[in-house]
Amino acid sequence: MNNGVPDLATLQTNFAQALQYRPSDVASLITGNHFSAEQRLQIYRNNFVISLSEVLEATYPAVKAVVGEACFAALTRQHILTTPLEQGDVSHYGGGFDQTIGAQPSLTDAVPYLADLAALEWLVDRASLYDAALAPFPLEKLQGLTAQRLAEARLLPQPACWLLDSDYAVASLWLAIRDDQLDGLNIETNESAIVLPGPAVIATTPAGTALVQLARQHQPLGQASQEMLAVLGELIAAQVFSDIHYADDM
Repeated sequence: MNNGVPDLATLQTNFAQALQYRPSDVASLITGNHFSAEQRLQIYRNNFVISLSEVLEATYPAVKAVVGEACFAALTRQHILTTPLEQGDVSHYGGGFDQTIGAQPSLTDAVPYLADLAALEWLVDRASLYDAALAPFPLEKLQGLTAQRLAEARLLPQPACWLLDSDYAVASLWLAIRDDQLDGLNIETNESAIVLPGPAVIATTPAGTALVQLARQHQPLGQASQEMLAVLGELIAAQVFSDIHYADDM
């Protein structure tokens, strides 16, 4: 007999709803003579919002640098109240912040690249959780290449590699904010980003991410455009690829 007290799973669900200001009858189960049930819930709510705000602040420092503390605080609160924490491990909280930003028309009108910057920072956060070392590219395999052999070759991307294409130079912006070197940045430039464990952010062209996609599809370099081939060397140098296979060794 439970005297009307819900089971643990229901109680946890009701409590989580109450923390996010959603309808819940959990307050009726809280007892005490110093604070009211609603006052106690408000204390929990404040601590809940503060804790997740700190997680978002650590995940999206570049977004905060662009919009300032007050705007960022409003954004994080909006995200927390509309995006439930679905597991106890807060290291995985924060996805979809770009969508929260995209749902603020006045903000996206003023800072149209902000949602893409947030999307990039989420990829950076994911990469920071990946602790495997990058596989070194075997440069010796490039010696004595003929055009025909290269056309038949297939590249192997790093196992962990994230891509983002944007109408704005958000990769360059992220790097500039990190290095505190914003002078001369032209944000109004189509740019793509490749994110590797480390994390490392590589600013490239749409052809660069297209080349990685081509490699993921196991297509030979003969299918690559001239624009893709033009960035091949710099992407190999940046350790985007871990190996190259030729027709005669497959």
